[in-house]
Amino acid sequence: MPEKSNGTESNRLLLSALFVTGFATHARIIISGLLLIEIGKTFNVPVGIAGQVTTAAASIAIIAALIMGALSMRYSPRTLLLTGMGFYTVSAIGCYIAPSFWTLLITYALSGAGGAMVYPMLGTIIGETLPKEERSKGLGLITAGQPVSFVVGTPLVSYIAARADWRLAFLGYMLPVVILSAIIIYYGVPRTQIQQKEQSIDTMAGFRGVLSSRSAVGCLIGTTLYQASMWTAFSFIISFFRESFMMSADRASWLLSALTVMCAIGSVTSGSVVKRFGRQRSAVIGSILLGVMVIVIYNINILWVSIGVSLIWGYIIGFGYVSGDSLTLDQVPDYRGTLMSLNTVSRSAGAMIGTLIGGYVLLNFNYGWFGLVMGVLGIFASLVYGLIVTEMN
Repeated sequence: MPEKSNGTESNRLLLSALFVTGFATHARIIISGLLLIEIGKTFNVPVGIAGQVTTAAASIAIIAALIMGALSMRYSPRTLLLTGMGFYTVSAIGCYIAPSFWTLLITYALSGAGGAMVYPMLGTIIGETLPKEERSKGLGLITAGQPVSFVVGTPLVSYIAARADWRLAFLGYMLPVVILSAIIIYYGVPRTQIQQKEQSIDTMAGFRGVLSSRSAVGCLIGTTLYQASMWTAFSFIISFFRESFMMSADRASWLLSALTVMCAIGSVTSGSVVKRFGRQRSAVIGSILLGVMVIVIYNINILWVSIGVSLIWGYIIGFGYVSGDSLTLDQVPDYRGTLMSLNTVSRSAGAMIGTLIGGYVLLNFNYGWFGLVMGVLGIFASLVYGLIVTEMN
């Protein structure tokens, strides 16, 4: 049985650590997204090649998450979480001093390994430390930290880059927020409330335990489909508005900020919705709404309707993300670390699969068909959550 946190103060510090970690781990995504052109010019490579730093990070994340499934059976989540933040720290310094593009590719990819350690262990810590009624709130704070990071970090990174260069963005923005997060984790995540695993334990037992559970596997499939729909539709939505409605880049940036704020609100308020409807029903509702709204946004051809629906959709993204993770978290309590590591693999795989499918559809058809395909993936996720997954008490 998970133990409850001792005292309101320790809970507050832990919840602060969850939010700040979600915030800090998105710093590298902001930098690469905003300054990819400048990075390419520095190393004399096309933007398409420079963008492969994110592909390298995603690939390393999948491999590292699989390894984490075994490591979580031997080491405490707190230790692995701090190690993951160490990878982010080395990555920030490495990107700052990188003498060549290949060095940058390797050092940036280290942040992918860090993410594969951080996010599964955050989920494990929530499951083993917070009482069940507070777990959705904890997951929501992690997810909320990510869009807030975009709102706060985007102007700061732009300011730093305008007065220096992209290298200083890694050293002057990413490194400080990562170190701050590590400090808060060190003091905010309790040592004694997380049970240490025995060194002699069978490290493959976690994989067998997870894969033998039909419901847990269903959660992983649902996560993959949800991520494919959500991540891909979100990645292309600004391009859609700019190309389909001739929206200026300035207005598009405001829309992106509004979307990320709605994601944060959806994440923070998801706990109360999950309490009312239950984790499984919330995941089903979130996935259905995600899919239907994507179809509407990309096919309605009326600007104000698409913008209005997209803002509601932003809320659903945050709500659905947390609902799915809340449902997954308690599927196999004895192997929670392994399960959440595989959940990270599912998210990375979903993003890659969705991007490949979405890119193919856009190359051969149009945004309308793109929205339809992405929407169907979201609806498929709801079917998996509803028909295969069982909510664990």
